[in-house]
Amino acid sequence: MKALAKKLAALALSAALLTAPAGAVTADGQSETWFDGVWALINSFGLKAEDNPYILQNYINKYLTEHPEELYDVLNDILSLMDTHSMYLSAEEYSQGFSSVEGFVGIGVGMEQTANGVRIAEVMRYSAAEEAGLQIGDIIVEVDGVSVLDTPLADVAEKLRGQEGTTVSITVQRQGRGVTVTCTRRKINETYVSNKTLAEGIEYIKVTAMGSENDWKAFEEIWNGLPDKGAKAVVLDLRGNGGGVIDVAIQMANAMVPNADVYLAGVHWREDMGGLTRHYSTGSQIRMDKIVVLVDGGTASAAELLAGSLKETSSATLVGTKTYGKGQGQFHLELVNGDKLVITTLDLELPKSGTYEGKGIQPDVTVENEQVTVNAAALKPLDTKTPLYFGDSSEGVYAMTERLHLLGLLGGAQQAFDGDVLDAVAAFRQTYEMAPAQYASPEMLDALDGAMRSLDGQTYVLDSQLQLALEMCRLAIK
Repeated sequence: MKALAKKLAALALSAALLTAPAGAVTADGQSETWFDGVWALINSFGLKAEDNPYILQNYINKYLTEHPEELYDVLNDILSLMDTHSMYLSAEEYSQGFSSVEGFVGIGVGMEQTANGVRIAEVMRYSAAEEAGLQIGDIIVEVDGVSVLDTPLADVAEKLRGQEGTTVSITVQRQGRGVTVTCTRRKINETYVSNKTLAEGIEYIKVTAMGSENDWKAFEEIWNGLPDKGAKAVVLDLRGNGGGVIDVAIQMANAMVPNADVYLAGVHWREDMGGLTRHYSTGSQIRMDKIVVLVDGGTASAAELLAGSLKETSSATLVGTKTYGKGQGQFHLELVNGDKLVITTLDLELPKSGTYEGKGIQPDVTVENEQVTVNAAALKPLDTKTPLYFGDSSEGVYAMTERLHLLGLLGGAQQAFDGDVLDAVAAFRQTYEMAPAQYASPEMLDALDGAMRSLDGQTYVLDSQLQLALEMCRLAIK
């Protein structure tokens, strides 16, 4: 990288210092320490240190006078005064905080705590969980035959972790049905991109992190395969995506922006590292009728860059809630003792609004997800013996769609059996491993009614944001 070439001398000096024992003496007779080496890295790469090379020396003098033995605390105190993202971490702390970069041994799921228990929020591509058939939305009810319904997320995660090659049995609740699978734990160099078809012509792509070039490759594979699937619209879900590799975000934006020579984003380095680098589109070969991007308060850093770029180039509509507001990037520098220096080195800029550090990005349409409680007795009675067909309009259709809505498969209850209802019926049949059909059979209606009875009294969040995105895509296609 051209910008890095300018820093080779400083980096070489830092490396020499960091491999020398504490108290080593340089050629000019000056004593050098481990602290000097870390300081050299901060001074060479730190965004805030460029205009005032003495800023760190002032902090060092202050803290070392008061706490001469507290190197670890001193470094983090100094870094926190520079910006909120720089930090000095032990190897163990780094592995815990940046597993999306380092990878881990596990089954390959992301989870979240809900009122009903621990819910699978992501199934990682090429993982044991994906191979076993675990799905987003599954509630984990048992691990190795032991109930975890009242177990905190951290403890459930601990039960799923283990040595590479060992197995774990997992029972989940899926729309009122119990499903048990066995997964073999293995090393996951994670791919944080997955996809599924939501409805005819509408593809859902979930990106939970941009941990490596593998995520771009997975996204590129999905994107290039959209024409063969007949996709005309895409829902890109970036909710909870804390970011990662900036180049991956820019590559994804480039694939999705239809026109060439459009300013996608800027990366602002220190002046001695190249200053502002502008990135322009090459023009997408695959064009969609509609792209909707889902964002929330957990959408941060490179994920915000992607969302903001698509918004400000008018390539997509953002739906959800305001993003986090992390508009700076860091180098992750490994030291010879295994510790890591995470140091802010650049600002991220959007094509129109500039930097979003500390501000976040406001979606085009602000929508909060809906919390509901299932009250089976209050639902309209469902005749499970009479099939319902596309084009029907009746109380029976309303009763069916009430239940489909509560399962998050439909935006709301309605009298008419239209295309949206047909998609919801198809999604339910797929979950219950029923053969595809263009109507609601007695078997399907009985399973749907049973799902409501099993969920009676439970409170959970309906994905209103996804339902709105789906409706926007349907309208664009029509």
